[in-house]
Amino acid sequence: MNSKRIDDRYSTNERFTTLRGIETEARKQLSPVVWNYLNCGTGDEVTLRANTADFDKLAFRTPLFAGISNPDTSTTFLGHKLSFPALIAPFGGGEQLLDAQGHCATGRAAAAVGVRQIVPVAAAHSLETIATATGVAQLFQLTFVGKVDSVLAMIERARQAGYEQIVATYSPIRQWRERMMEDRFTIRTAMEDSNYAPDKSDPEMLREQLAFEHKRWGWDEAREAIRNSPLPIIVKGVMNAEEAVQCMEAGAAGLYVSNYGGRSIDRMPSAISALPKVRAAVSKDTPIIFDSGIRRGSDIAAAIALGADVVALGRSVGYGLAANGEDGAKRVLQLLQSEFWTTLGHLGCSSVEELTASAFC
Repeated sequence: MNSKRIDDRYSTNERFTTLRGIETEARKQLSPVVWNYLNCGTGDEVTLRANTADFDKLAFRTPLFAGISNPDTSTTFLGHKLSFPALIAPFGGGEQLLDAQGHCATGRAAAAVGVRQIVPVAAAHSLETIATATGVAQLFQLTFVGKVDSVLAMIERARQAGYEQIVATYSPIRQWRERMMEDRFTIRTAMEDSNYAPDKSDPEMLREQLAFEHKRWGWDEAREAIRNSPLPIIVKGVMNAEEAVQCMEAGAAGLYVSNYGGRSIDRMPSAISALPKVRAAVSKDTPIIFDSGIRRGSDIAAAIALGADVVALGRSVGYGLAANGEDGAKRVLQLLQSEFWTTLGHLGCSSVEELTASAFC
């Protein structure tokens, strides 16, 4: 159990007391173009809106005379001890526009609060630099693209840097993000310390992520990479029961339910609507990460109750980074944990493990 209460709703020594205040400050700090980059979805942004709207449709059942005054928010995921069931999502490619320290800053924020980060292959800093700077960079995200041997070489590089799990993503073709198109916005990242700097990796991998010139991976390539990987692989983008089963049969170490925050293709179902179907299709012991639509601590509780083991936080951490760098990202995590703690208490749950679908009306 927690040794002390974590309630700081009315703290007078904190610059930000709510997530809304952090988002407001982030908007002040960013240009309209960068703000659109951070917040946009694809197409008409139907999926972007559905991700949060479907959370709004959920209603908790709060038990009478059964509340908990000091619930325990901690959990363990894939051997990682977490102060609450959250990771920092692998948002990348433009995080240095929010703060020059990018994922070095978000990683240090994660370490301070007691969670972990998923480091993206598109980060402005190399996987080695981030691992050294943060101490909590145990999960690394890369895209299944290019030659299988090149992907496996990148995974081995991550293993040597101390990473323990891989999150694999898949992008068959470029995204149609009209806000960015109208702004004529292109991310330009310095290559000196990126994962694709000279002599660090196969340059063809970067080219394939940007040019889409060759045939994309199918299940055969995915199975080969999963089977031969020196680290266990969690597959991101799982949105239905059939593909959940396929991933586990291919040897995946876990699943990541996500529609990429509505930034991949429009008119997909919301991620939260897909989560219970994915959980029902696999064993109760299958590790599941969830993202897309998490904005509050109560959203974290809802996702855990519907089958996730942990959630991954993207835009909200981005707001914190833009508002006040590392300290802003840290404050986002603190506020989310505190609201999650409050939600557990109201639901009569003394621990994360007690959150189930019975929490809903």
